[in-house]
Amino acid sequence: MREIATADEFSVVAALGSDELPEDLVDYSKKASQRAVRRLLDRTFYAPYVAAVELHKQYGQGDLEKFALFTVSSWDPSVPVPDYAEVEAEDRIERLSHFYTHPANPTDWLRRMPNNPICNIAITTGFRGPCMHYIGGADALSMITTVALSTIADGTADVAMVVAYDMPDGEHHLLAHEGDSSAAAVVLAKGAGDRPASRLVRSAADQPAGTTALVAMQSYIESTRTALVAT
Repeated sequence: MREIATADEFSVVAALGSDELPEDLVDYSKKASQRAVRRLLDRTFYAPYVAAVELHKQYGQGDLEKFALFTVSSWDPSVPVPDYAEVEAEDRIERLSHFYTHPANPTDWLRRMPNNPICNIAITTGFRGPCMHYIGGADALSMITTVALSTIADGTADVAMVVAYDMPDGEHHLLAHEGDSSAAAVVLAKGAGDRPASRLVRSAADQPAGTTALVAMQSYIESTRTALVAT
């Protein structure tokens, strides 16, 4: 798959940087989403949801049955660390067990899942192509972009959107209701162009260790912004 990504036969055909997100993500989400989506969207999910919906709105193309969606983030709510985890107490183990295995209701589990944005974006946009979420930083962005390109190469998708979202440094294990993320996104398609997708793959892979997927994505978008025009 790495060879596919370096063949320069794929292009970034549209992009939305984190600095281009609407100012009020909550208001945008409420207006854009269905009731079922609004029930499951939480603070962490607003940015990736809005980035994907807004970019698709601007791009305005693609067979929804063959529109792939991929997300990547360092956010990993499966291992949150509550404050009392480091406090010696007789009931600490019991409280931690309850915290990790007994959410208040089923929607709490959905709100902890890092693929939550994929579900809600697909409900709103109608994307029905391949989808996947990776947890990781810039290296994960490089890999998932390669995977996205492979779905176009083998014909299972015509276009693919890759959304990178991340929490601020030190907040990657917060629960979804505890912190705000930011996001950026690109749309990939087959065909040579001024913005080869292989550049995103390479530039993300070459980022210093510890670089988040969002920082790598935003850096790519800013470096190619003069040529990025949604068609």
